[in-house]
Amino acid sequence: MSSPKKPVTTIKIGWAFAGCLLLLLAASHLPLMHRLDFFWLDTLTHWRAMQREPPSDIVLIDIDTYSIEAMAPEVGAWPWPRATHAYLLEWLNEQGAKAIVFDIWFSEASLYLKEMDSYFAEVLANHDNIYMPTLLYSGEAHNVKNLAERSRFHPFIEPTARADNNAKADVLWPALGQPEHWRLGLINFLSEPDGIGRQYHVHIEKNGWRFFSLPAIVARDFAYPLPEHSPIRLDWFGKRPPIQTLSYHDVFQQVKSGAANSTLKDKFVFIGSTATGNHDLKPTALDSQYPAVYMLITAFDNLRSGEQLHWSPWYAVWAGLPALLLMWLVVVAELSYWRVVAAALVMTAALVVASFLGIHQAVLIPIISPLLVVIVFLFACAVLRYLQARDERKSTVELFGRFLDKNVVQQLIDSGLTETSQLAQERVITVLFSDIRGFTTLSEQHNAATIMRLLNQYFTTQVDVIFKHQGTLDKFIGDAIMAFWGAPLDDAKHAEHAIQAAMDMSDALDAFCREQQLTGFDIGIGIHTGPAVIGMLGAQQRMDYTAIGDTVNLASRLEGLTKGVARILVSEATRASCPEAFDFVPHGEYKVKGRSEAVRVFEPRSTHR
Repeated sequence: MSSPKKPVTTIKIGWAFAGCLLLLLAASHLPLMHRLDFFWLDTLTHWRAMQREPPSDIVLIDIDTYSIEAMAPEVGAWPWPRATHAYLLEWLNEQGAKAIVFDIWFSEASLYLKEMDSYFAEVLANHDNIYMPTLLYSGEAHNVKNLAERSRFHPFIEPTARADNNAKADVLWPALGQPEHWRLGLINFLSEPDGIGRQYHVHIEKNGWRFFSLPAIVARDFAYPLPEHSPIRLDWFGKRPPIQTLSYHDVFQQVKSGAANSTLKDKFVFIGSTATGNHDLKPTALDSQYPAVYMLITAFDNLRSGEQLHWSPWYAVWAGLPALLLMWLVVVAELSYWRVVAAALVMTAALVVASFLGIHQAVLIPIISPLLVVIVFLFACAVLRYLQARDERKSTVELFGRFLDKNVVQQLIDSGLTETSQLAQERVITVLFSDIRGFTTLSEQHNAATIMRLLNQYFTTQVDVIFKHQGTLDKFIGDAIMAFWGAPLDDAKHAEHAIQAAMDMSDALDAFCREQQLTGFDIGIGIHTGPAVIGMLGAQQRMDYTAIGDTVNLASRLEGLTKGVARILVSEATRASCPEAFDFVPHGEYKVKGRSEAVRVFEPRSTHR
């Protein structure tokens, strides 16, 4: 028989742990897993955003649906003449606005109102706090042929040590005013693999040139330090609107009336649109239709305050490794199913709590990918345990099927007893030895083939009787049989069952002799009850389930005393174990080898005879 299987399975579980750790490392860098993680992380992001108070020095003048409809009779349909914005710009500067940032395109010249474009350009030339957006396209340059030359006019373009002086870039330039009066920055939308915008560029690098974003340019112009890394992960404001918002129409009425508005003094004023019809809505962590101007404002405030959310693919590894270690310890400890479930729930709760604690510190701790890897690990362990149990059941059937009735073997399996659980234990059992009398005479009367056939048939009938009475066949010793009761299954009446089996073996022998027409063929049976060591015994290559000890030796000696006395003899200990089940005829005391005291023996007889 093979050696115990538990260490082998523990090693396999270790390999499963190592494999799942590698899976965690791989999964943490897979876009698909990031999508799953952000189902949870976006929820936490939204929760954090709802707790954050917006800055008081930022104002949005909103070109909302109401303004587009209300101003149509005055200035016409959208897009409005550039003079409309020019009037607003001059008025805002009169109110003391610190900076005015457009989230509106000025990339096309007016066809019929060129004088209004000129007025707007004049305002740009007269004020150095007006910012406009631009885009960097991924294709080859059409509007710029030399970045080195353009960078002299546009501070949002900077060379790095790797800058190519002949590089080209396709940038969406304004179509009014002079380049030296433009204060530009990129507003390229940055989406993740799932199409959601959660980050904002600080700068984009191309051919060794850095193109700074519009929020970064405004922050830098007001001496706010910029991070070296790009992009940043936005730390949002969740309320709608997330910032102090004024309707463009209402502000424009103040412009026309010449009214003052002291609340705009020293404010960063952003001008953009939340109107659905203007199609400037983006999918973000907060909303699938989120106004892009809110992203612009959020990015600017994050840059100047130094606040941003922090996330890395490695966070999944840092969160998943302790969870995997915990479940590995739980599995190796072989806890019950419900304790494993409880440990898994505790581990899940710990990850959730850690994720909530992380979001309080602006750290996004993923839990979906770690949990999925832990589930894979538990599934792998369940499969390994199932395979182990299957192998143990198979081993149990193969081992005990040679010693026990198949129904008893099934009881063994159902009760969880296996080869490995029966390594060694001391129990009180009843041991039976049966030996053939007259075997020499039988051998002289028949050839070897006949002798083997008769012995096989005889042993079959006797083993059937032993199994019928739920005995354990230990071994054949030449023409002798050794069996015992009380192990591996508990049997409170093991002495009674052993005696009844012996009496039925005697009856079976008589029937066998009549059937085979044998004479002079007899057996002797000795039975003793006492403590013995029960378990697997043998070499690494082969182990058998057996009993050893003085109890076994005495049962063998009693069998030797039966000749000329009785076919069945039992010890006083066996008789004392079932005094009411049989009539016991005393046959005196005998000295046996290995014992200083004489042994009293009895012949059991049925109480019905």
